[in-house]
Amino acid sequence: MAKQKTNKTAKKRVKVTNPKGNRKPKLLYTKSHQNHLRTKRSSRAKRRQAGPKVVDSSNEKSLYRKIVNL
Repeated sequence: MAKQKTNKTAKKRVKVTNPKGNRKPKLLYTKSHQNHLRTKRSSRAKRRQAGPKVVDSSNEKSLYRKIVNL
């Protein structure tokens, strides 16, 4: 049987915290629309969008399957 391949786009967009540790790893991603035309947005909106976010639990299982070999 063929080996499961890693989805390269998912690998680039998601960072895995503690992948080989004893606790369940978290998947982090960055939100889009952070570079261009930001002057229209309030400081609060920019602050809330900055920094990595944790992937929702409903999407975790499918993302783990896509990034199998990390």
